[in-house]
Amino acid sequence: PGMADYVHTVDADEQAKIASFLRWFAIGSLLFIAAIIVLFVTADRWLRLISIESERRFIEPYINLLVESDIVESDPVLQTYVGDLARDMHVQLGGEPELELRVFVVEGEMINAFATLGGYIFVFDSLIEAVEDENSLAMVLGHEIAHVHHRDPLLGTGRAMLIQLALSTFSGNGLDPNTVNVGSDVILNQYSREQELAADELALQLVHERYEHVGGTTRLFEIIRSDLEDVQFAEFLSTHPATDARIERIEALTAEYGWPVGEPTPYPDAVLEALRD
Repeated sequence: PGMADYVHTVDADEQAKIASFLRWFAIGSLLFIAAIIVLFVTADRWLRLISIESERRFIEPYINLLVESDIVESDPVLQTYVGDLARDMHVQLGGEPELELRVFVVEGEMINAFATLGGYIFVFDSLIEAVEDENSLAMVLGHEIAHVHHRDPLLGTGRAMLIQLALSTFSGNGLDPNTVNVGSDVILNQYSREQELAADELALQLVHERYEHVGGTTRLFEIIRSDLEDVQFAEFLSTHPATDARIERIEALTAEYGWPVGEPTPYPDAVLEALRD
């Protein structure tokens, strides 16, 4: 008979092998899912074992791309002022000696600031102009320094990559640049409500220790609350808890600790001039 007449029959032995393969495949898949779940649940513990220097080496190519494309260029007066203020607050916090904060002031209309892996902090010059005084700016910087201190960028990025690893595996696409969005997704971290409120609290403490009062600490949130329709605030609001809740939390902590609310320190004349240019 010809090949067209051939009919393959599965005998009992072959059926047993297929059943065994499917059984082990199912067990392997369940074990893989369980491993991903365990890794995700315990992520905070083992991700903290990653060194800050490793964070920096990982993120540095993406930072260099921003620098080379002139995206992060800004007035040198603003760069020096904001960088010095942030580093002073980091020392005040008792930050890790191996972690050197690297602060970039970015030209742009966005009212925003954010921290990413390796101790990099980005501050838009529009935010510096909007908050109008040093204490209010210190609260924003303290918030981002707190994220760095708590290793929030690392924890957020690690969890996100675990999720994408699992999704890429089950989708069959593999772990490639099209599946795991490293670049901007790593730089622009999104944090949980608990992480944001913890960063607010530590920032408030830093401002009080530095100025002996907490005047100006709700300034940015009051600006946002008064103009929620402004599209410039969209990025900030998308990754932060409700503005009213944050103001109430700061006011409650201020009352709880009995901290005074004084007059904020104005910007130096050189900074005001740079903002006008």
